[in-house]
Amino acid sequence: MRTGMRLLAAAIVLGFPAAAMAQAKDSGLPRAAIEDAFKKAECTVALEDATAKPDSYDLGDGQRLFIVSCWQAAYQAGSLVFVTDRAGQARLMTFKDWDGKKFAPVQSLSETDFDPDKKTISMFYKGRGIGDCGSMATWSWSGTDFKLQSYFFKKKCDGHSFAGQRRWQIFPRR
Repeated sequence: MRTGMRLLAAAIVLGFPAAAMAQAKDSGLPRAAIEDAFKKAECTVALEDATAKPDSYDLGDGQRLFIVSCWQAAYQAGSLVFVTDRAGQARLMTFKDWDGKKFAPVQSLSETDFDPDKKTISMFYKGRGIGDCGSMATWSWSGTDFKLQSYFFKKKCDGHSFAGQRRWQIFPRR
């Protein structure tokens, strides 16, 4: 409590806007949100490891993106994605993933990467270690959610490179 009061006093003296102070104060991801998401997504990474230092990015308008480790396999790993608002309320993001017949909602993404300049998230799921099959996708931040921009799917693991070539594009439709 004393630290919070000192921080508020320093902000007033130094002239920091209230919104900036609220964002600095609430820039963390609530542990309870991670715990709930871990159950929902059936994560296998130790909770202590996942909460130690999640990747964090500014989305603007007082919102932050957090990428938290969820599972790890021999040649790839999966993550959960959260967005917090100005008040520090966390929301587990859900993405569309191709199940072979249709798009279905998922919480974890494989090999997740965020581009802070474009505000896009991409993923690459390897069907096997050499990465010659699987799926790739990109979603862009709309200000409130991530919208699917492109999705590539290659079912056949045939030894030929899978680099998101147009012939495997399923969204948007070719």
